[in-house]
Amino acid sequence: MHVLLVRPKSLSMISNVDVINLEPLELEYLYTIALEEKVKCQILDCLLDKRSLIDVLKEFTPDLVVIGGYITQEAIMLDYSKTVKVYNASIKVMIGGVHAQVNYERFYTDTIDYIVHSSSLEPFRKILRLGTVLQNTGLKAIDGICYREDKTWIMNKSLPINPDDLPIPDRSHFNANKHLYRYLGFSPCAIVKTAFSCPYQCNFCFCRKINDGQYAARNIDLVVEEIAGIACDTIHIVDDTFLINRERVNRFIALIKEKNIKKSFIFYSRADFVVENEAIIKALGAIGTKGIIVGLEAVDDGALNAYGKQSSQDLNKQCVKMLQKYHIECLALFIVDIHATKMDFDNLYQWIEKVELKYASVSIFTPIPGTALFDQYKDKLTTEKMQYWDFLHLVLEPTNMSRKSFYLVYYKLFLKLSLLGKKNGVYDFVDMQYIRNTAKIFFRNLIKGL
Repeated sequence: MHVLLVRPKSLSMISNVDVINLEPLELEYLYTIALEEKVKCQILDCLLDKRSLIDVLKEFTPDLVVIGGYITQEAIMLDYSKTVKVYNASIKVMIGGVHAQVNYERFYTDTIDYIVHSSSLEPFRKILRLGTVLQNTGLKAIDGICYREDKTWIMNKSLPINPDDLPIPDRSHFNANKHLYRYLGFSPCAIVKTAFSCPYQCNFCFCRKINDGQYAARNIDLVVEEIAGIACDTIHIVDDTFLINRERVNRFIALIKEKNIKKSFIFYSRADFVVENEAIIKALGAIGTKGIIVGLEAVDDGALNAYGKQSSQDLNKQCVKMLQKYHIECLALFIVDIHATKMDFDNLYQWIEKVELKYASVSIFTPIPGTALFDQYKDKLTTEKMQYWDFLHLVLEPTNMSRKSFYLVYYKLFLKLSLLGKKNGVYDFVDMQYIRNTAKIFFRNLIKGL
């Protein structure tokens, strides 16, 4: 049996510069399972590999093609499935990834055979054990998947993951291409997953829907064992929020010291954890933490309350100052609402400048399928094309500006923040060519009325 693991190309609507290009960890986990099951397997990362899917199909002759991606890649994933079936209808196609886990019904088409709606690796392992025949009688016993029976889709019961069952992933693909993987100015950068879902209740967030909404964390000793073996100096822990359990974080710090691991770290956190745990933040800085990604979201209390953040403008400011005190970059994430005015954009930039943030990313409010907010706004959507769910496009009409005026002030803010980061010594990718290319893309989007 031959298995091809595919990560689709990205549809970047902002820049042709890959400022965030993360290791395909999900595929590396599947690759590891395939090795354990003695199945010949290959990774095709279309973000990097310029070969066409057809050429790889001809060269590798897979029996099963697994396509994993995010919400903005939905159309490409469906297109890839069609390409596979047109080339050879006998090849089985499996779809996975966090978007498919929650919104699996969007992939109910006759060019797809299986959809994995679980974070667990067991559905993939069990399908490999069925071999090339893959009878539906065997599929009925595999929890965590949807499959077609004649023209009817069958959804098997859910299968929450036990994170401690995760193997240490085979990173041979990453090791051969590590110079191409980065997070902003952190390059090369490896990623590690230590937990699934999120215990908090932010009403706009998709992350808490993962794993059937059940937060589950790996034994931190296993996590540190994995990190110790990674041949990369920068480790990005991609949990939706790593800094949750004080005891777990303190154990992580102690193990990094005990094993004398000398690496740089990037984590996600909430602002309140940073402010309420100064001793932990100080210790994280001492073991090599270079950046903490924080969803500050807004700089006024009204907007923060509307998002269910249980935070405040003052808390956000304290968070930034706390991280600066211990020489950790605050990689701040913000949202601009469809009700925003030009003054709101100006106030946001002034706040960012005043607190001396070097890294600031601003997203446009986007209700994500699978969340309560999506159900609230679905009748007001201006498009159904998922490639526009990149947080850089309006999928709802703004209420206090015309569409073009909103984009104009948003693009202006985007460029100003890029230049501010450059001025503050970060964003090494920002140069005149980047500014010109990005401005051209913005202008094209304005003309098209996107």
